[in-house]
Amino acid sequence: MTKSGVPVFRFLLSIPLVAVATAGCGANATDASRSAEAAAVNVTAMTTTAQPIARFIRVSGTLTAQEDAEVAAEIAGRVIATPVERGSVVRVNDELIQILSTEVEAQAREAQANAAQIEARLGLDGGTAFDVERVPEVANARAAYQLAKNDFGRAERLYQDKLLSQSDFDQRSAQLEASQRQYDVARNGAAQQYQALMGARARVTVAQKALADTVVRAPFAGAVGERVATSGVDQLVDGVRVAVR
Repeated sequence: MTKSGVPVFRFLLSIPLVAVATAGCGANATDASRSAEAAAVNVTAMTTTAQPIARFIRVSGTLTAQEDAEVAAEIAGRVIATPVERGSVVRVNDELIQILSTEVEAQAREAQANAAQIEARLGLDGGTAFDVERVPEVANARAAYQLAKNDFGRAERLYQDKLLSQSDFDQRSAQLEASQRQYDVARNGAAQQYQALMGARARVTVAQKALADTVVRAPFAGAVGERVATSGVDQLVDGVRVAVR
């Protein structure tokens, strides 16, 4: 037998009566022993097996996904591919919509070229950190200023020893002031170019994001509940509804 899926065996035990050795009770003891033997029952063990019980619940209602997202492109463009249909099962980052990216790719390449040009002008090849003194124009201006400074020092000593005329001394002084101004101008120009580089790099980031937005991907794994976008559409307003199954 089973009770709640647990095997249960019922045993019927026979307990023999104890004969008492007293005078005059031999016949009664014999009859009692025979009655006990007649009441004995043979017990047979059986093996039980566990089986699943099918249970059905019939209800009516509406199924709601745990997560539901309307996925759309962040840029306008011509839809060239929609590889999913309603009911398609998608994984995270699967492609849902693809937009024509020719113009966006060109803009990204142009932004990268402008940034690379400014980096080369500033001597930032290989991703080195910006140092205004390492800019080629600044380094040349600094060398010219140092040369003029040394030349003026020698001219000053000669002028004090009355070995250099006033005109020559004034000429060395003017050359020193000019070289110093050129050095300052070169430093300021390099700083401005570095700010321009920051703007160029920002435009590269924007262009790369626009390029990545030409492909709309599934935000999570689920099933496509609705597809609005169609290949050949110039303006993408709403795209795909994805729900977790």
